[in-house]
Amino acid sequence: MAEIVFICTANMCRSPMAEGIMKKCIEEKRVEGVTVSSMGTHAQEGNGATDYAVEVCSEHGIDISHHHSRPLIPIILKQSWLIFTMEPVHIDFIDLFFPQVADRVYMLAAWPGRKHKKATVADPVGRSLQVYRKTFRILENTIEKLLPEIVVLQR
Repeated sequence: MAEIVFICTANMCRSPMAEGIMKKCIEEKRVEGVTVSSMGTHAQEGNGATDYAVEVCSEHGIDISHHHSRPLIPIILKQSWLIFTMEPVHIDFIDLFFPQVADRVYMLAAWPGRKHKKATVADPVGRSLQVYRKTFRILENTIEKLLPEIVVLQR
């Protein structure tokens, strides 16, 4: 089983949206042997996804209304196959506190590269619904492009 983990800061908007998008893509394309989860570098346990994140995902047939935020869980990181972050600072955090998984950490929008500031998926928290929609489109487009490559690598 290949575990893919999405990481953002609070695990309340970007990474839950990415998790939901990836799960939907995996289901639609009938990809087997891949599990998906999300966490945050500074997440508090148990917060829900932001209202706008839930709304935007719902507009695309994705239900993240039952999401509960969680901090980085060492055992899951160690068992993960790929870890995708939204910003370079997330890679830096993981490299510092979990160096044993550094070879599996990538910026989502830069994959297969590790760091590239232009590949940052900006945090929409506190912004408008339109900004959340833009963030969703970025995540969706990125995930749809990389999923075929992940499927090939997984085999």
